Parts: sequence; C-alpha cells; structure tokens
Amino acid sequence: GAVEAAVLEAGKGADWVLVEGQGSLLHPGSTATLPLLRGSQPTDLVLVHRAGQQHLLSLAADGPSVPIPPLPQVVKLYEAVAAVACPALSSPCRLRAVALNTGHLQPEDAQSAITATQVETGLFCDDPVRFGGAQLLAHLQESSRTMEGAARL
Repeated sequence: GAVEAAVLEAGKGADWVLVEGQGSLLHPGSTATLPLLRGSQPTDLVLVHRAGQQHLLSLAADGPSVPIPPLPQVVKLYEAVAAVACPALSSPCRLRAVALNTGHLQPEDAQSAITATQVETGLFCDDPVRFGGAQLLAHLQESSRTMEGAARL
C-alpha cells in the first residue's frame, strides 16, 4: 500500500508519475521489483538493459549466474506482471521503449546495439545516458498522446 499511496499522492495534478524500478524480476535476489511493479500499477513501462548482457551475476562469489532470456520474452514477462498488477485498465500496460546501457561500448558499436535491440524487440530504443534523454522522452510523449487518442474512440 505504501507505493500505491505515494504514486497516488504524486499523481495529484500531474500528467505523468515516473517510478524508477529497482532490480529485476529476473534476479532471484531482488525483493523490491515485484512489489514496486504491483504497487505502482503502471500504465507504461521502459525496460532498462545493458547491451550484450546475457547473465545476471550471483551476489555470492562462487554462486551461479542467472541467464537472461531473449528480450522479447522479458518484455512479455513485465507486461504480464503489470497486467496482473492493474487489471482494471481499459488497455493493458505496455512496455514502450528500451533504455539501453551502452557505456561499455565504442560509439559505433553502441549505435549498432541500439539498432539491433530495436529490431529484436520491435520497440523504440536509445541510450539516454550516452546520447541524452530527449529522443526517449519524445517517444514516450508521443506514445502517451497516441494512447489518449485511442482511449477517446
């Protein structure tokens, strides 16, 4: 209830409420992600992913790594959990974009990774840290306007 109350309070008079995620639904050690996703009852999501990362590392030095499924499966997972979190929405929560961490790549490799992620997921993708957040924000604003228009039909 605390997350829901905070979101409702922040939403008074606001067009958007941005909730930063913590951890990952994929990580067995993450205890914050599921309650945050359920409690915030999102209408839209942005997936953050490190380009090329295929495993989550165990916190234990000798522990096993956890494989990351293909990103389209990760998208479906987050959308399914969000749908359970807020079943009363007229249209289901959708993942709208991927914020890709390319800080470990050369600039030309970063752009290739962004393009490959767009192709793989069918979603807008950019690295807002490396290239600034203007394009990601513009995409989300356009998605929001499109959704509002569809809701009025």
